[in-house]
Amino acid sequence: MTALRRLAQNRFFRGVVAIAGGTAVAQAVGVLLSPIITRLYTPEAMGLWGLFVSFLGVAAVVATLRYEVAIVAASSEEDALALTRSSLVLGIFTGLFSALILEVMRRNDVLGYGHLPPWVSLLAFPAVVAFAWGTALRYYSVRKGAFGLVGRFTVTQGVARPFAQILFSPFGSAGLLLGEVAGRFLGLTALWRVLPKRRGAWFFLDILKKYKVYPLIQLPSGFLNTLALMAPVPVFAALYGSVIGGNLALAQRVIALPVSLVGASVADVFYGHAAELMRRDPKALRPFFFATVFRLFLLAALFGFFLWLLAPRIVPWIFGAEWDIAGQMMAIMSPWMVAQLTVSPVSRIVFLSQWQWVKFLYDGLALGIFAFVFIAKKPSFITSLKTVALMEVALYLAYFAILVWITGRMAIGDK
Repeated sequence: MTALRRLAQNRFFRGVVAIAGGTAVAQAVGVLLSPIITRLYTPEAMGLWGLFVSFLGVAAVVATLRYEVAIVAASSEEDALALTRSSLVLGIFTGLFSALILEVMRRNDVLGYGHLPPWVSLLAFPAVVAFAWGTALRYYSVRKGAFGLVGRFTVTQGVARPFAQILFSPFGSAGLLLGEVAGRFLGLTALWRVLPKRRGAWFFLDILKKYKVYPLIQLPSGFLNTLALMAPVPVFAALYGSVIGGNLALAQRVIALPVSLVGASVADVFYGHAAELMRRDPKALRPFFFATVFRLFLLAALFGFFLWLLAPRIVPWIFGAEWDIAGQMMAIMSPWMVAQLTVSPVSRIVFLSQWQWVKFLYDGLALGIFAFVFIAKKPSFITSLKTVALMEVALYLAYFAILVWITGRMAIGDK
């Protein structure tokens, strides 16, 4: 009982529970409604949704020019608030730019985006704006320790999206995309209260210049990282057709459950706590890093084992017989998921160091994996997916070794 009481009073644990609890509710609703969604929409419709979400994931990186990362690491509360407000303004302009880019890709049929109807480009603007605002406000909430607000944001967004997709199903494949955008905007209602009600400017060019290292280094890195994360669906759809792309989109959606539930929650709290340790007690950073990695690996290994064992058997039963390929894909991707869930949450440590360029190198190699698969063009999508999974695991192991070295340098004051 004493140990449980101490655990309940631990600030890091309470922060993770607050965010993970909200994520759990959101993901539970998503899982419960997924069998309905897969019966309302075809694999082809899911493939179009996967293309749209893949683009949004990449566009989201430039939505705030990566200034959201600087919000947590900012040297003062005034700078953090100025960065947050400026990021909200930046999101409007990058939303317009993203819509134009999507239209260019659609007209030139880049990576299969020619399959999207013209009106999808118009949807990209509000979708990217919602993404930018949610990201900036989420990171400001982490800075303020308002993990409960982050949890409520996750619940609202996670519940609203699948319900909206069901509600818009009479519109055909457009319903998936409309529901995606509506859900993102509804989620913002839980985060606006974190901003202090203070009059004044909303755009601070001097502050943006002060923290210019983040767009200069982290923007290219984040762009490559997200491009690599979102690449599977467009690449496999281009190589093997929209049905394979749709099955892979579903597989990624299911695998994202533990990654979102545990990984994203731990990542937010870990980054906030690590930034605090760097300011207060750098020597405590390394033990904190290893303890977090060890616990993440135990959970990831458990999730991965059950995914490998059960996915091929239960996916056709849950989602329908036409989705049996997605179950095979999940089993193949399980080691990749274990590596990602273990390493990704603690990788934010590089944002607090002078070795931020290491992240750029890693992201470039991750994207190179899909470039290799696209060029090699294996005759079987199973062979290609196994190749991707193996190479991703090896890359995560190498990245972890570098993170261990970086934390050692930071612990002795070499930022």
